[in-house]
Amino acid sequence: MLIIQTNSSILSFDWFGDFILSHNKDVIFLPMSVIVFVNNSTKLMTKREEFLDKIVNYFFGETLYLQKMLKNVKKYKEKPIKIEFKQKHVVKSYVDIYLDAISHKEVRILFKNHNPWVYTFYVSQLDRFITELDNNRNIFLNASDDRSKNRLDRVLKKKTLLFFNIRFTYSKNFLTVLFTEYSDKHQNQYSQFHYNRDNSFNSLNYREDSELLKHYRVLDLQYGASLESVKVNFKKLAKMYHPDRVHHQNQTIIDLYTKKFQDIQASYQYLKEHLK
Repeated sequence: MLIIQTNSSILSFDWFGDFILSHNKDVIFLPMSVIVFVNNSTKLMTKREEFLDKIVNYFFGETLYLQKMLKNVKKYKEKPIKIEFKQKHVVKSYVDIYLDAISHKEVRILFKNHNPWVYTFYVSQLDRFITELDNNRNIFLNASDDRSKNRLDRVLKKKTLLFFNIRFTYSKNFLTVLFTEYSDKHQNQYSQFHYNRDNSFNSLNYREDSELLKHYRVLDLQYGASLESVKVNFKKLAKMYHPDRVHHQNQTIIDLYTKKFQDIQASYQYLKEHLK
């Protein structure tokens, strides 16, 4: 096994996160360390060699030992790689995740900000239930049975990973939708499903993001509506308030329609970027 000891500063390099993402089904997360196992596919072996080149250059790029270290490290290209984070003072940043119960059979996990480490952890833990991955920001799960719901429950209990604190927000009526098809005999079993009620859209203590709320209102949508709903309402409202529809009216009416049309476009672009 090749053991690499480093600190959190290396997480800022895209090539480091890309390597973890490329091996998202071959990773084990431990307290302040990660083990990446060997996958013999040609593509991933190439990724592994590129990673070893970059990691050696990162540590020895300005020294006379570069070539010697490259040669030595390449001997481990078919061995597991353990990355140990050695740091006395750990300052953790936040990773915000949005959870949406599309139906009682499907859950969407949206990463509001790109984070290859937490994303890879979720993929590795939920692999057997994943139906779709989208741009390293979305994970869609088949949540149609007890096993998948229990697995999701266990994953959501983890609130910290390496240098990150994980925060959740939930779509409206998340639990109600997720368990709507279950009979009364299942109701008690899942009544203790663990999630942070203080962060839930259904909680009286939840404070909606004022900027998001403004854009949802412009598009006549409830807070937390899906990207598909955003697209549908945008098309409807853009057609309704297009200035060409009132070109024969007085200038005041034209100006009002123009302003409304511009607001609709701006809110659509904002929400599309936020939800994609």
